[in-house]
Amino acid sequence: MTTPEVILEEQGLRDGLQTLKIIIPTEKKLEWIDRLVGAGLRRLQVTSFVHPGLVPQMADAEALFQQLHKREGVVYSALVLNRKGVERAIAAGAEHLAISVSASDTHSQKNTRMRLEEAKADFRQNMRLARSHGIRVRAGIQCAFGCRYEGAIPAERVLDLIRHHLDAGADEIALADSTGMAHPVQIRSLVAHALELCGAVPLALHLHNTENKGLANLFAAYEMGVRQFDTAFGGLGGCPFIPDATGNIATEDTVHFFRQMGVETGIDLEKVAAISREVEALTNAHLSGALYKLSAQAPML
Repeated sequence: MTTPEVILEEQGLRDGLQTLKIIIPTEKKLEWIDRLVGAGLRRLQVTSFVHPGLVPQMADAEALFQQLHKREGVVYSALVLNRKGVERAIAAGAEHLAISVSASDTHSQKNTRMRLEEAKADFRQNMRLARSHGIRVRAGIQCAFGCRYEGAIPAERVLDLIRHHLDAGADEIALADSTGMAHPVQIRSLVAHALELCGAVPLALHLHNTENKGLANLFAAYEMGVRQFDTAFGGLGGCPFIPDATGNIATEDTVHFFRQMGVETGIDLEKVAAISREVEALTNAHLSGALYKLSAQAPML
């Protein structure tokens, strides 16, 4: 098998499914996870350990982790927002966690009920707890490129958060365009500084397609040297605490985009697209991705 030149982390199981009104059975989630791994994905964020009353779709987080058919070389990650989430993840046997802080004070309060400075202190405590149990942590920065509540986010605030996360011992850094407000010029500028700060620590981008600029932003980051991106099958996704939030860039669209440029992802587009079509049929949800609709019907370059 050809070594992938870029790494895609599948977020549809967490960021995507949390937006659906219909509750997907644990058994079906486990089936999709196995099929996504069979399609070549080697990083999957499979759930989040959050309050089930606020995000009912993730109420089976423990059961899901305990029933995973783990494959060697595959990272099965989970999102946590607070100490309780970290404790639950540890008890469930998680080995990789995503812990984020929002660069927007307003979004931070709506998402975690903490102001930014409180969230930074809480992040350090959660990092220490996770690392003390041998768990690798991907440290995220939400709303890194703009906020629907506050507007523009100062770049220096984002860079300070990167320094903060690195100082706390993060294994990876992820910048999230949670609101889909970023544009390629902004991406190039912030990513250039972020890569310099990160050094040997991997930098990933989590891009939403709210304003239909997701792939343009991905390409701008790729040109700057980023080689890890979050995607979601069918383009599912969106934060429940961000007005008019829409999905991530679609996994299928991203695989096709890179394939046309001769960049290897190691992912079978049609196998992922089959899951997207199943989700659409099962939930009657409108998926924003394009390629899953075409892949079974027409040849592609």
